[in-house]
Amino acid sequence: MAATMIFKEGDVLIGQGNKDTAAYLITSGWLEVRRILKDGRIVTNTLQAGEIVGELGLAGLAGQRTATVTALTDGEVEVIDRGTLIRLVNKPGGSLTPLLAALFSRLQNALIDDDYDELDDTFIPFAKLEGINANAKTALCNQTKIVGRLPWVFGAYRPPQTVTDLFHDPKRIDVRLTGCSLRINEEHIVLEAAEEGGLQLRVVQYGDYCEIDDEEIVHNSNSPAIRRLAIGSYNIKFGDRASPFEFKLEVLI
Repeated sequence: MAATMIFKEGDVLIGQGNKDTAAYLITSGWLEVRRILKDGRIVTNTLQAGEIVGELGLAGLAGQRTATVTALTDGEVEVIDRGTLIRLVNKPGGSLTPLLAALFSRLQNALIDDDYDELDDTFIPFAKLEGINANAKTALCNQTKIVGRLPWVFGAYRPPQTVTDLFHDPKRIDVRLTGCSLRINEEHIVLEAAEEGGLQLRVVQYGDYCEIDDEEIVHNSNSPAIRRLAIGSYNIKFGDRASPFEFKLEVLI
């Protein structure tokens, strides 16, 4: 088993330029990855449960750390050093599955994010998203998110149970909802382009609770669970009625 390390908000797990080689598989909490480029520009990224950081050092693909990793919240990681990796490889069953899932997610995000740069002059923000209640704020690490590509997916994060699960049409989840009801699916609510122009919100899991500005969105043969969204602000609630996720969505285009 990998060693578990608890971190507190503000802790530095990795320092840019250091030469340690462990990777960290996040099991709870949020981390910020901050990289200073040769031209002085600073690039930041945030990672959460189910994601990995430090994989280049673990694989021996970087002689020193390429970024500084700081805790944005309290949380916990599994420390994967080379000895741990060897033991996981040699163990039977699916011991490597969480690590492989995190690596697959990292590769997928890197490929998609190549064309996603909020500082680019051609970048078009479709909407802004922020959490209203505790559940939603945790899902966004208390930050405002810019929706810069479509579709934008809200969904439950559930780690794969077997290696085979890794190859079952992995879904991109832009807002990962952890610790949520089993009624919330991996692809639960989608913000997407409407055929007539503008944006629309679609509830994928028909029958589950979802409200927009206190109006419940339901699905039947005459009324699909889709709501057109004009420019303006909307309050969105969904999930468990007793403890829903509640977001404010500001549509910009």
